[in-house]
Amino acid sequence: MKRGRAVLLVLTILAIGSLWRAVSIEREKRHITEEYTKAQRLIAELEQDRSHLNSELVTAKGTIDGQTDDLSTLQSELQQVQSRLDETVVELSSLQREHEQLREHDASLTTQLSSVTQEKQQLEARLSSLTELRVAIRDVKRKMRDERWATWRERVRQAKLADQAKLAAGNRGFVIRNGVTTLGATPRLHVHVLEPESQ
Repeated sequence: MKRGRAVLLVLTILAIGSLWRAVSIEREKRHITEEYTKAQRLIAELEQDRSHLNSELVTAKGTIDGQTDDLSTLQSELQQVQSRLDETVVELSSLQREHEQLREHDASLTTQLSSVTQEKQQLEARLSSLTELRVAIRDVKRKMRDERWATWRERVRQAKLADQAKLAAGNRGFVIRNGVTTLGATPRLHVHVLEPESQ
């Protein structure tokens, strides 16, 4: 009897153990199923994230390619702007030099203008009275007469020098040249030049 109870107790324990084990296995199975479902959902989410990231990567790559093209365009435009800037700097330097030259020329013209203005004022002051005007006319006439007199005297001096040079050349000592006598061959003309009287 005790032995039967012991066997029954052992069987009961074994049954309870197997039930417990079955319940545990079922619980583990349910837990594994839940975990598998969670893992499947996580994998699906990761797949969605991966596809989303792939699309963003493609978009970013396209954007980078476009920005690379834009950057190349901007670099070429920058080079063109730099070359235009260099040309502008050269033109500006040339314009500055021309400006300095024009300023110097303007200063010279200003000086000349002030000098001419002073001369004009002096002439106006001199010509303000009739007496000074007559004196000025007399001075101008005298200067013109002196210039004519000097020109005429220079012309006479040049003619005298030419006559003296011809006379000095002579006939080189020949009395007869080419079968013709050189003595008294042509009558000499004596010209008396009257000098104008100085006034």
